[in-house]
Amino acid sequence: MRTIISFPGESTQTMARFTQAALAVALLLDAAPLPAQPTAPAKVCAGAYYFDGWTGKTGHLTRRLREEFADRKPVWGWRDDSLALVEQQIDYAADHDLAFFAFDWYWPESADKQTPLNTGLNLFLQAKNRQRLQFCLLVANHGGFRIGPADWDAVTDVWVRLFREPTHLKLGGTPLLIFFAPRELRQAFGSSEAVKAAFDRLDAKARAGGLEGVCIAACTAPAPADNPDYLTELKAEGYSCLTGYNYPRYLTKGPDKIQPFSRLIEGHEQIWNRFAADSPLPYIPVVTTGWDKRPWEDPASPATQAVYYPDRTPVQVADFVARAVRWLNTHPDKTTQERILLLYAWNENGEGGYLTPTKGYGDAYLKAVSEALNPGVK
Repeated sequence: MRTIISFPGESTQTMARFTQAALAVALLLDAAPLPAQPTAPAKVCAGAYYFDGWTGKTGHLTRRLREEFADRKPVWGWRDDSLALVEQQIDYAADHDLAFFAFDWYWPESADKQTPLNTGLNLFLQAKNRQRLQFCLLVANHGGFRIGPADWDAVTDVWVRLFREPTHLKLGGTPLLIFFAPRELRQAFGSSEAVKAAFDRLDAKARAGGLEGVCIAACTAPAPADNPDYLTELKAEGYSCLTGYNYPRYLTKGPDKIQPFSRLIEGHEQIWNRFAADSPLPYIPVVTTGWDKRPWEDPASPATQAVYYPDRTPVQVADFVARAVRWLNTHPDKTTQERILLLYAWNENGEGGYLTPTKGYGDAYLKAVSEALNPGVK
């Protein structure tokens, strides 16, 4: 309803002009569009790296892990090499808002290309509830599992078959493939130009298989001071985006091997911001949810012991993940359109980076991640 206001003492002509002006303003107000409301960012697509050293066949179940760090034992036990247990893990992850597993994937340098380290992925693909999570591969091309020209045709055939799985994670419509060690790949092929040619062949093979190409990510830290063009070199090799596996030592200070978890968080924020400032490619942020690999070290050789962060808590991990979400919100032009976030890790229990429900903490870390991904939702 419109109200026309009159003032005592005004002439009829003045009042008429005032009425016409008021009506014109009212009509303009009625016709003017409402201001655009800010759009909430899309939900973050968070996934966790999955390391399968828990078949009992790889030497990762050390005495020290089982006895001195028994609180890290998953609620289903140390072994996870059964279909029922992988299905249980899928449910735990999906129920706590994880969207995918990035499986550490291995291609042995020996003649026998089968390895128990790929058991988790093989069981995942058989799981009756596998549609609850997407998946992708982290190619663990380090010592013992380096990949070079001689293996390229065979290994890319395997990858393309996996890319065509209905639940394979895609970025920009293309399957995501992550390389753990870009330097190792360059060394194996002999040059950046040879790596680019190999990626082009992979892309062509994926397209011949009915896909739209491949999105290839490189695990890396920010460019080192002695090679400020390193990230540009990765782009030239054909990588589509950058990410990392973990960053446990970026901001450690002094000779003390024991460091506060808060420093790990601070170091990651610096890493993310450096990528935002310097990277020529989109960056997928990584959260190192913990780092303490003493179960795999010799206590009699303290000089070789890595830095570790023994004071992590679910509250700190929730804060860590929340900061990563904020970084994605404030840097939409520096990351992937799908707002991917990678967590190290689902089950690196030996290295201290794990979200699996355990005997010591139950599902507290999973709940912390879920709460950080869904702020304000109880």
